[in-house]
Amino acid sequence: MEKIKFIFFFSFLISCQLTSGQNAFDPNSPANLSLFLLGGEPVVNMEFSTNRVQPGGTIYISTNHDFTAKADGLRLPISGVGVNPISQVIPRSRYLYEVRMKPAITTGKFSVNLKDYYLNESLIVNPANFEFEIDSQPPVLELRTGNGIDISELQSGFLDIVSNEEIVWEGKLSQVSLSGTAKNTLVVSDVIVSERNIRLLFAGDPNSNGGLLTISFIGVNDKAANSQGTVMVPINVFAFKSGPNLNVARRSCVGIELDDGRRLVLGGRAKKDVLINGNGTLSHAEFYNSVAKQFVPAPDMVYRRQEFDIVKLQDGRLFVSGGFGGKVGDPSNGSLSSTEIYDPISNVWIEGPSLTTPRQLHKMTVLPNGDVLVVGGLSPFKPFQSVAMVELVHITNNPATMTVEAIGNLSDSRGKQAQVLSHASGKVVIFGGERSDVTGPMPNDFNAYALDSIALYDINSKTLTNSSVKLYKRFNHFAHGLTNGEILVLGGINSRFDTSQPVLRAQIYNPFTDTIRDHKNLLFGREWGSSFVFPYGKDQLIIAGGLEYRTVNGSTFDSIHDTESWSESINRFYMTSRSLNARWEGCEIRYSSAGGGMILGGRIGDILGNTEEYSFE
Repeated sequence: MEKIKFIFFFSFLISCQLTSGQNAFDPNSPANLSLFLLGGEPVVNMEFSTNRVQPGGTIYISTNHDFTAKADGLRLPISGVGVNPISQVIPRSRYLYEVRMKPAITTGKFSVNLKDYYLNESLIVNPANFEFEIDSQPPVLELRTGNGIDISELQSGFLDIVSNEEIVWEGKLSQVSLSGTAKNTLVVSDVIVSERNIRLLFAGDPNSNGGLLTISFIGVNDKAANSQGTVMVPINVFAFKSGPNLNVARRSCVGIELDDGRRLVLGGRAKKDVLINGNGTLSHAEFYNSVAKQFVPAPDMVYRRQEFDIVKLQDGRLFVSGGFGGKVGDPSNGSLSSTEIYDPISNVWIEGPSLTTPRQLHKMTVLPNGDVLVVGGLSPFKPFQSVAMVELVHITNNPATMTVEAIGNLSDSRGKQAQVLSHASGKVVIFGGERSDVTGPMPNDFNAYALDSIALYDINSKTLTNSSVKLYKRFNHFAHGLTNGEILVLGGINSRFDTSQPVLRAQIYNPFTDTIRDHKNLLFGREWGSSFVFPYGKDQLIIAGGLEYRTVNGSTFDSIHDTESWSESINRFYMTSRSLNARWEGCEIRYSSAGGGMILGGRIGDILGNTEEYSFE
């Protein structure tokens, strides 16, 4: 009988594939199933993205075991030292965990004793131990573009790994290996080594959903024959993937990530004939649960809002102002002057002070002292009048004691502008926008045009001035602060009428010298409100979605599937992967801790309830 059981089990193993699906950690794999048939416990596999991390840095763990079902989650017991360098373990899904280090611990070698800890829970863990090092010095080897890439860069066939000093290495295929959830059938087909660069050529296909890819190098030496042993280079492979549907389809909404990792979408406009709290403009909010991959209810705002703005305060609370809508219970809609604050600890919205001027399609910036600068916008709704008044909200622990200070008027009233806080120069830089002046009482009695002016708010003197330089006229555009203190301005359109054209030329503004210079062209014309910009990797931006305005046989526009990236190190725009939907008037949640983000709602004709993620999670 025992012989028959052995023959059956051996035949079972021979007939099965090693893995199922694209996830090598699949808990339903034949290897784990065979252990189950023999009466043994399934092996809990864990793969760590790196064994070397900087202070305050992150290690990702892929596993085939759902630790979110445990009350205390994934535990990583540190052995042999009195200090635990781990500050937080955040589940990004049931099988992916983000481990954050304490910034105050700047050096040390640590060992995680997984075997003994989980043996008490009758779990067999592989590996039994994991050792990692916290080092304040940069790693010896790293991806040229940091730790993040778009999946198209693997599909193009090669990656460059750079060293901080000259290396001596044979570069044999046996000295380099790939692992992680992004690997799929990807293999290294060739290696080209120079003094400070290792170029890896690839064959096969990565996981279409992206994931974690760890490149391990063996025997890399410097010229003094110092060996780093096995060096693991972790790479986050970003890709677009379908997300869960919103509970309420919406456009003109906002999204934001909280300090505790929760992701929130709120407000906006519902589908035609969909009424919530008596109106199609929404106070409704939803949290995205990345572990369960679903949206769950969040507390409603005090006001129904669309085309409003939100910022995260220095203490982690959320501050919302303006927009178009009304208080819950009041069926009428109009431009709003109200503000409200969300406290993630008490999980409630509390009404804050009222702005002096109602406004929608405006911008807010959190200043270094924690106060909030409110700039521009449109009010009333129709006919459109742009807002000149700049206001400063003084933030306190109690919303009832917050106050609003009128700073003064912009020389050009504007809405739909872009603005960036320049910490080093002590200014908020306000780029372009659309000026609109009312000419009569009817909805279309207004004159609107794009601006080329740059306004400056001095944080210390609390004064408004104009820059001496001009940018290309544009509104609904983007501005992004660079590591050297300069500001990249890109995208937008130059008119809302039939002559509308996209502004392809990007520009770079220097707030220290008050100068501006032309940069490269975007590959597609894109505008804010329809396009989405996510930072990822070392210094990259991906620009996705939107409407490309072109005048062809009259006024036309096309929605865009193609995406493009811009890298501060490469200093140009280049094609990357395609998004799943060409949408506009949606909202985005930027994943500040991990890079990438989520695109939610919007419309392609009708208002959408679907979402998509650009992430490696």
